Amino acid sequence: MKNFILLVIPCMILSLFTDANIGTYLFASRECYTITYQPEEYVPSNRPLNNPYRGWYHIYGYALSDSAPVNLTQIEETIAKDSNQLVLLEINLRGYAASEISPAGLSQLESILLAWENAGRQLILRFLYDWNGKAKETEPQDISIIKRHMEQTGEIVNRFANCVFLMQGIYVGNCGEMNNSNYMSLEHMRELATHLDSIIDPAIYLSVRTPEHYRIVSRSSEPLSSEDAFSGKISARTGLFNDGMLGSESDLGTYGEQPFSITEDFTGKGTRTEEIAFQNVLCNYVPNGGEVVLDNEYNDFPNALADLRDMHVSYLDCGYDLAVLDKWRNSSYNASDCFDGADGYSYIGEHLGYRYAIRSSACSFDAIRDAKASLSVTVENSGFSVTYRPFISMMTIVDGDGRVCDTIPIRTDARFWKSGEETTWSVPLDVRTYQNGTYRIYYRLYDPKTHRNIGLANDIPVSSHGYSIGSFTVQSQTVQSQ
Repeated sequence: MKNFILLVIPCMILSLFTDANIGTYLFASRECYTITYQPEEYVPSNRPLNNPYRGWYHIYGYALSDSAPVNLTQIEETIAKDSNQLVLLEINLRGYAASEISPAGLSQLESILLAWENAGRQLILRFLYDWNGKAKETEPQDISIIKRHMEQTGEIVNRFANCVFLMQGIYVGNCGEMNNSNYMSLEHMRELATHLDSIIDPAIYLSVRTPEHYRIVSRSSEPLSSEDAFSGKISARTGLFNDGMLGSESDLGTYGEQPFSITEDFTGKGTRTEEIAFQNVLCNYVPNGGEVVLDNEYNDFPNALADLRDMHVSYLDCGYDLAVLDKWRNSSYNASDCFDGADGYSYIGEHLGYRYAIRSSACSFDAIRDAKASLSVTVENSGFSVTYRPFISMMTIVDGDGRVCDTIPIRTDARFWKSGEETTWSVPLDVRTYQNGTYRIYYRLYDPKTHRNIGLANDIPVSSHGYSIGSFTVQSQTVQSQ
């Protein structure tokens, strides 16, 4: 506990007179403030945080068709059984490979998205023409049809921009994974990616299958920089999805065998070490996720933990590959923190995406120079990545009777609270406006898209105002001086 004394001298003159023998006297009053600040004890917590845009997901497939209506009852039953915040919806357009999507098909798409939106889930979408590894046989014969399908589906997807987190792929390839397609030449890939970028709401992220695809689409050999992050450019909204994650040294062809040799058209794969280093920079600013596959040394728990952290993975399939996921369940995390002794699956699940916790706070001011006190708060992100979507950060001051005295917006952006780092931000407190008494300070991190408060990894008091981070006591008295 620290005490600070703030002297406030108003400009009002109380009395002024002149005496021939004594001289001129100026009498003024001054307010003497004593401020005592008491932070909370910020106990770290290993409790599950079911926050948006991160964590485990299930996959559900829907084929749009004029002949088979969507079974909304079945969707509602599925939703009731799935407690994850994220869900991957695969929308198969094979039935319209030779034409536009009919009004009936578009209506089905809207009904599917509406059902999941009403359930409060965040959606990963993948449009495709193939579920059986035969994309070349099922894709449209002309790229113009694919682009038209992008336009038709994009118009509906944009209505759900609050709940659609990202879209995977460019509609082509086996299982929509941008391979074994008639449309994966450089020209076609860029044409489809650019067209999708022009259609989809900028709030929705796009994703391509490999780092090489990212470089081709962004036309740059460099990962995204902090200066360009969240700028709306195609390079700043395109992340990665890896459905061969940790499956082999190359992640099943995601990486190459030789060191980087980027050509003028930005084709070329680096080694595993090089490509993970590339993701370590890029995915500070764009999402990365997918599926872990094939039990092998690269997905042994210690190795997986290191790579998932370096790749800044936000989301993983909890249904595949069970051999790998069960291996994690039978592994143990051992370290000197609140997760010591947790099984590997639980540890990874709680660190997918962001995991923010308050570590310390302090209140300070200079009694002579500062007009206001300054409250500083340090937050740590122990998650593998960041939020990627902007949150609202605010402080609420509540008096001893529970009345809100002030709500203060905080100029900090959680998208830049990097994995494994601490971030300190400060907010001014105009303590001179408070009457004598004790005031509690609450902190709230809020997502305007889902209208939800973001859970912090702290075991500290929480109320409708947010998390209690401390309290301060104001004592003031008027002192006469001359």
